[in-house]
Amino acid sequence: MLPSVLSGFAQKWNAINWTLDYLTDKIPFEWVDYYPNNMNDVGSKPYLFKFDRAVKEFQTPKEFKSGKPKYMQIRLSLRGWKRLKKDFMPKPLPDVFWDDDEWINQCMQKESKVDKPAINNFFVTNQWKFLLIGEEGTTMFFHKDGTAASSWQVQLVGKKRWTLCPNTESRLLHTQLDTYNPDYSRFPQFADARCGQVTVSAGELLYYPAYWWHHTLQVTTPSISYTGALVGVEADRFDLGSDRKPHVQFYADLQEKCAKCWHKGVGARQCDDISQKWAGAAPPPLRVVCEEYLPRCLQLWSEHAKALHGIAQKSQEL
Repeated sequence: MLPSVLSGFAQKWNAINWTLDYLTDKIPFEWVDYYPNNMNDVGSKPYLFKFDRAVKEFQTPKEFKSGKPKYMQIRLSLRGWKRLKKDFMPKPLPDVFWDDDEWINQCMQKESKVDKPAINNFFVTNQWKFLLIGEEGTTMFFHKDGTAASSWQVQLVGKKRWTLCPNTESRLLHTQLDTYNPDYSRFPQFADARCGQVTVSAGELLYYPAYWWHHTLQVTTPSISYTGALVGVEADRFDLGSDRKPHVQFYADLQEKCAKCWHKGVGARQCDDISQKWAGAAPPPLRVVCEEYLPRCLQLWSEHAKALHGIAQKSQEL
């Protein structure tokens, strides 16, 4: 699939009526990456606040009166997602939007019981579900995601502009590039990149494939959006390296992270747990997730991708 903007999906959701006060009541405990000086640079560093404190600072700055537009990223835990999930019902999404509701409880089980701590670890460690809240002028620097999961983002409040570029254009792109005001003296190659821009309004949903570059710009205050990830839905691609299947590349990306922490035959974890030093920081992946659950999930992703694309791809090969 190519990037698409879909209309008519969010109007039935309670989430379309979200306010900051409502969210503060529902998920005051969630950790927020709070950017008081925007997030337009790859070197921007957040402050880690609980959601209720972050919203107070967002609405009435006391600690950080920079005068710059403010931005928040909320990495939803399993607990937070359960509190908000019903606001996305009924789920009038395309059938191809096969999200984790369909597979994660099957592959992350211990003794036939859903392993909730492991699912929570997967959510938080991989920034799997996000709430994004910003003021007019806030932007997240131009980048592509570090794992090969495709994404969908629904605009709930306000409007947001997007720049989207295929992974095939990576040689022409740079994280320091401002796609809304490009400096062609520094990045002349951007003029040759095959990219597009679109503005997404409240109630609309944007889908983009794995590894696509994206650059966002909030055009209203506030802008509130929710983003989720998809795996096992894309057809084979020719821009992913040795394996053309995006879900296999996603698995490889996750195992690369796992390898930094867990070595076969070595009992002790080989990476630091920065969440022990910095409250709110993401913890390392659990060993059971890396070694037992992800291989099971990969099997489900493969089966689903084959069911979606196997027949069509086979006929193309004949």
